[in-house]
Amino acid sequence: MAVTLIDRKCYPELDLIMWDRADRLVSEKTAFHLYETRWRYVDQKRLGQDEKAMIRRLAQDYGDGVMLTA
Repeated sequence: MAVTLIDRKCYPELDLIMWDRADRLVSEKTAFHLYETRWRYVDQKRLGQDEKAMIRRLAQDYGDGVMLTA
C-alpha cells in the first residue's frame, strides 16, 4: 500500500502543531495522530475549508469516522 504524504505548508494549522518536527512532508496517518493529540493547539476558527475537509477524511480513513481529541 502506497503511503500518501501531506505537505504541511498547505495546511496552516497542521504546520503550527508540527512545531517540533523539521520534516515538511508527513504521512496521512501521522497527520491524523498529530491532530488528535494536539487538537487543543488548533485554532478551529482559522481552519480553512480544505483543512477541515482533510481532517474529516483522515478521521474516516484512520479513526473509523471519529477523532478522539486530547
